[in-house]
Amino acid sequence: MVKRLLRKRVLLLAIPVVLVLAGGGFFLLGGAGAAPFVLNIVINQPANDASASQPKEQHLTVSLGERVVNLADPGGYRYLKAEVVVEVTVDQKTYERLTAGGGGGHGSGGSGTDPLRAELDHSWPKIQDTLTMVLTSKTVDELSTPEGKERLKAELAEKLQPAFGEYQITEVYLTQFVIQ
Repeated sequence: MVKRLLRKRVLLLAIPVVLVLAGGGFFLLGGAGAAPFVLNIVINQPANDASASQPKEQHLTVSLGERVVNLADPGGYRYLKAEVVVEVTVDQKTYERLTAGGGGGHGSGGSGTDPLRAELDHSWPKIQDTLTMVLTSKTVDELSTPEGKERLKAELAEKLQPAFGEYQITEVYLTQFVIQ
Protein backbone atom coordinates (compact mmCIF):
# COMPACT_ATOMS: atom_id res chain seq x y z
CA MET A 1 0.00 0.00 0.00
CA VAL A 2 2.82 2.42 0.86
CA LYS A 3 4.55 1.51 -2.40
CA ARG A 4 1.43 2.44 -4.38
CA LEU A 5 1.17 5.86 -2.73
CA LEU A 6 4.87 6.47 -3.24
CA ARG A 7 4.56 5.63 -6.96
CA LYS A 8 1.62 8.00 -7.36
CA ARG A 9 3.55 10.83 -5.65
CA VAL A 10 6.60 10.27 -7.89
CA LEU A 11 4.36 10.15 -10.93
CA LEU A 12 2.50 13.31 -9.89
CA LEU A 13 5.82 15.07 -9.31
CA ALA A 14 7.48 13.80 -12.52
CA ILE A 15 4.70 14.88 -14.89
CA PRO A 16 4.92 18.63 -14.09
CA VAL A 17 8.75 18.54 -14.24
CA VAL A 18 8.67 16.93 -17.69
CA LEU A 19 6.11 19.47 -18.92
CA VAL A 20 8.18 22.41 -17.65
CA LEU A 21 11.34 21.06 -19.33
CA ALA A 22 9.47 20.42 -22.58
CA GLY A 23 8.00 23.92 -22.53
CA GLY A 24 11.44 25.44 -21.97
CA GLY A 25 12.86 23.49 -24.89
CA PHE A 26 9.92 24.51 -27.06
CA PHE A 27 10.59 28.17 -26.19
CA LEU A 28 14.33 27.95 -26.88
CA LEU A 29 13.74 26.28 -30.24
CA GLY A 30 11.44 29.10 -31.31
CA GLY A 31 8.07 27.38 -31.30
CA ALA A 32 4.63 29.06 -31.20
CA GLY A 33 5.81 32.61 -31.89
CA ALA A 34 8.59 32.55 -29.33
CA ALA A 35 11.70 34.34 -30.44
CA PRO A 36 14.42 31.84 -31.35
CA PHE A 37 17.86 32.23 -29.89
CA VAL A 38 20.19 33.21 -32.75
CA LEU A 39 23.83 34.18 -32.52
CA ASN A 40 24.86 36.29 -35.51
CA ILE A 41 28.58 37.06 -35.69
CA VAL A 42 30.24 38.78 -38.65
CA ILE A 43 33.97 38.27 -39.00
CA ASN A 44 36.24 40.57 -41.02
CA GLN A 45 33.54 43.09 -41.84
CA PRO A 46 35.00 46.26 -43.38
CA ALA A 47 35.09 49.25 -41.05
CA ASN A 48 33.01 51.35 -43.44
CA ASP A 49 30.10 50.31 -45.59
CA ALA A 50 31.77 51.26 -48.88
CA SER A 51 31.28 47.73 -50.20
CA ALA A 52 27.53 47.94 -49.54
CA SER A 53 27.22 51.06 -51.73
CA GLN A 54 29.02 49.47 -54.68
CA PRO A 55 26.82 47.57 -57.12
CA LYS A 56 27.35 43.83 -57.04
CA GLU A 57 28.86 42.10 -60.03
CA GLN A 58 27.30 39.01 -61.55
CA HIS A 59 28.71 36.41 -63.91
CA LEU A 60 27.15 35.11 -67.11
CA THR A 61 28.45 32.47 -69.49
CA VAL A 62 28.10 32.02 -73.22
CA SER A 63 29.16 29.04 -75.30
CA LEU A 64 31.11 29.91 -78.42
CA GLY A 65 30.06 26.60 -79.91
CA GLU A 66 31.76 23.35 -80.74
CA ARG A 67 34.32 23.30 -83.52
CA VAL A 68 36.77 20.97 -85.22
CA VAL A 69 39.98 22.55 -86.55
CA ASN A 70 43.26 21.41 -88.08
CA LEU A 71 46.18 21.97 -85.77
CA ALA A 72 49.40 23.62 -86.96
CA ASP A 73 51.42 20.38 -86.82
CA PRO A 74 53.59 19.48 -89.83
CA GLY A 75 51.58 17.42 -92.29
CA GLY A 76 48.25 18.82 -91.10
CA TYR A 77 46.83 15.47 -90.00
CA ARG A 78 46.03 16.40 -86.39
CA TYR A 79 42.63 17.73 -85.38
CA LEU A 80 41.24 19.48 -82.35
CA LYS A 81 37.59 19.23 -81.36
CA ALA A 82 36.81 21.87 -78.75
CA GLU A 83 33.98 23.78 -77.19
CA VAL A 84 34.87 27.06 -75.53
CA VAL A 85 32.63 28.73 -72.96
CA VAL A 86 33.38 32.30 -71.87
CA GLU A 87 32.36 33.78 -68.53
CA VAL A 88 31.89 37.55 -68.30
CA THR A 89 31.28 39.97 -65.46
CA VAL A 90 28.29 42.29 -65.69
CA ASP A 91 26.79 44.79 -63.28
CA GLN A 92 23.60 43.98 -61.40
CA LYS A 93 21.39 46.07 -63.71
CA THR A 94 22.69 44.35 -66.85
CA TYR A 95 22.41 40.95 -65.17
CA GLU A 96 18.75 41.58 -64.32
CA ARG A 97 18.05 42.83 -67.86
CA LEU A 98 19.67 39.79 -69.49
CA THR A 99 18.17 37.20 -67.14
CA ALA A 100 14.66 38.69 -66.93
CA GLY A 101 13.43 36.53 -69.80
CA GLY A 102 14.33 33.33 -67.98
CA GLY A 103 17.25 32.48 -70.26
CA GLY A 104 19.73 32.98 -67.47
CA GLY A 105 22.65 33.63 -69.76
CA HIS A 106 24.07 30.24 -68.87
CA GLY A 107 23.79 28.04 -71.70
CA SER A 108 23.31 26.57 -74.99
CA GLY A 109 24.71 29.19 -77.32
CA GLY A 110 21.58 29.55 -79.44
CA SER A 111 20.62 33.17 -79.86
CA GLY A 112 16.97 32.32 -79.20
CA THR A 113 17.59 31.04 -75.71
CA ASP A 114 20.73 32.83 -74.51
CA PRO A 115 20.30 36.59 -74.02
CA LEU A 116 24.05 37.20 -73.73
CA ARG A 117 24.57 35.46 -77.08
CA ALA A 118 21.91 37.73 -78.56
CA GLU A 119 23.69 40.78 -77.12
CA LEU A 120 26.94 39.67 -78.80
CA ASP A 121 25.29 38.94 -82.15
CA HIS A 122 26.78 42.03 -83.82
CA SER A 123 30.33 40.84 -83.06
CA TRP A 124 29.72 37.08 -83.44
CA PRO A 125 31.67 36.77 -86.73
CA LYS A 126 34.68 38.47 -85.12
CA ILE A 127 34.44 36.16 -82.09
CA GLN A 128 34.29 33.07 -84.30
CA ASP A 129 37.19 34.26 -86.47
CA THR A 130 39.36 34.96 -83.42
CA LEU A 131 38.54 31.55 -82.00
CA THR A 132 39.46 29.83 -85.27
CA MET A 133 42.70 31.77 -85.70
CA VAL A 134 43.92 31.06 -82.16
CA LEU A 135 43.02 27.35 -82.21
CA THR A 136 44.52 26.65 -85.63
CA SER A 137 47.82 28.30 -84.66
CA LYS A 138 48.51 25.67 -81.98
CA THR A 139 50.37 22.36 -82.21
CA VAL A 140 49.70 19.11 -80.37
CA ASP A 141 52.83 19.65 -78.27
CA GLU A 142 51.57 23.08 -77.16
CA LEU A 143 48.14 21.75 -76.17
CA SER A 144 48.96 18.34 -74.70
CA THR A 145 49.94 19.56 -71.20
CA PRO A 146 47.79 21.22 -68.54
CA GLU A 147 50.08 24.26 -68.69
CA GLY A 148 49.54 24.47 -72.45
CA LYS A 149 45.78 24.43 -71.99
CA GLU A 150 46.05 27.21 -69.38
CA ARG A 151 48.14 29.28 -71.80
CA LEU A 152 45.51 28.69 -74.50
CA LYS A 153 42.75 29.87 -72.15
CA ALA A 154 44.72 33.01 -71.26
CA GLU A 155 45.40 33.76 -74.94
CA LEU A 156 41.75 33.25 -75.84
CA ALA A 157 40.65 35.64 -73.07
CA GLU A 158 43.13 38.27 -74.26
CA LYS A 159 42.30 37.97 -77.96
CA LEU A 160 38.51 37.70 -77.49
CA GLN A 161 38.16 40.65 -75.09
CA PRO A 162 37.97 43.35 -77.79
CA ALA A 163 35.06 41.54 -79.45
CA PHE A 164 33.21 41.31 -76.11
CA GLY A 165 33.37 45.07 -75.63
CA GLU A 166 31.85 46.18 -72.31
CA TYR A 167 31.56 42.59 -71.06
CA GLN A 168 34.76 41.86 -69.13
CA ILE A 169 35.94 38.26 -69.68
CA THR A 170 36.74 36.69 -66.32
CA GLU A 171 37.24 33.06 -67.32
CA VAL A 172 37.51 30.81 -70.34
CA TYR A 173 36.39 27.19 -69.99
CA LEU A 174 37.30 24.35 -72.33
CA THR A 175 34.19 22.20 -71.92
CA GLN A 176 35.22 19.83 -74.72
CA PHE A 177 38.79 19.20 -75.74
CA VAL A 178 39.80 16.23 -77.91
CA ILE A 179 42.94 15.97 -80.02
CA GLN A 180 43.06 13.29 -82.70
